[in-house]
Amino acid sequence: MGWVAMRCGGLGPVRGEAVDADLIRVQAQMERILTGHRLSGYNTGMEVCPVFIDETGVLSGPRHLQPLFGVGALVVPDTRVATDRLYRLHFNFIASRQSARRRIRRQVQAGGQRPTLSELDWLMSSTQHHEYKFNSITRHNVQQYIDLLGIYFEFPEMQFHALIMDRTSPEYTLDRWDGDIWQAYADLTRDLLEQQLDRDVFAITDLQDKPDNASVYLEDTLCTAPAVKGCLRATSEMSVYLQLVDLLLGCVQFDWKDTNGYYADKSGRAAAKREVTNFVKTRLGLRPTEALLDSGDAFRNWHTPSLFTIRQGRWSAGAEG
Repeated sequence: MGWVAMRCGGLGPVRGEAVDADLIRVQAQMERILTGHRLSGYNTGMEVCPVFIDETGVLSGPRHLQPLFGVGALVVPDTRVATDRLYRLHFNFIASRQSARRRIRRQVQAGGQRPTLSELDWLMSSTQHHEYKFNSITRHNVQQYIDLLGIYFEFPEMQFHALIMDRTSPEYTLDRWDGDIWQAYADLTRDLLEQQLDRDVFAITDLQDKPDNASVYLEDTLCTAPAVKGCLRATSEMSVYLQLVDLLLGCVQFDWKDTNGYYADKSGRAAAKREVTNFVKTRLGLRPTEALLDSGDAFRNWHTPSLFTIRQGRWSAGAEG
């Protein structure tokens, strides 16, 4: 199931006991409409294009457990072909999962044998819906994630921008926001858009629950950025583009933590995530041993195969990198 919330539209559910392929196709069609698929294309004058926004980490709590907070933004000037390519891959993945599940069930029923742990995972996993999340990468599904990112890199007009905040820094403080975590999140997201956008956009953000006592709405804050002409909040399961932001931002966060020794060399789950991160590095022209962002870097950018930027923010007002 999924929920969307628009600045002027409130909440509206898309619900069901099971999300099947037909519903996912409807969601894909809705996404194409919402993101300007029926408007003119990027090369023929789309005036406002979508930017998809997601975050990672937290702004409070133990810093040794959550050392980094980040916001990512994916600008998609032309959604027409990319949407079809991404969802076609998604449907094929669901079909392959259904096929594997049926095969394992037939083997168990025919021989009375117990399934392996890996096969049990397949049996218990949903074949109706799949959401790509960086934290869900394992050695069993790593290729699906690489394939998805491979499609992203086929579209050079897309732009990805990340803002990361180092909570281990001696400068870490929320005084700029009087300790208000929600205000900090809204302002940092707006800061990223103000600094990196070079065209008018409609912002589609991962749905975050506004605290009951908060007087600030995320939509209002983001719409103060000159390039943001509107804002919609949606659950990430409803948009493969939001899931792409999660993956790309996850690679940035993972690489920073990996460079700073947060993962054991022999960790299997870390190895799978490292493989995906190294794929992104390779496409950007980096060696796997090179960091996406060193601790001393304030900003890095790549223009091949598409614009990809990482900015390290500063905690004090007026000191953005």
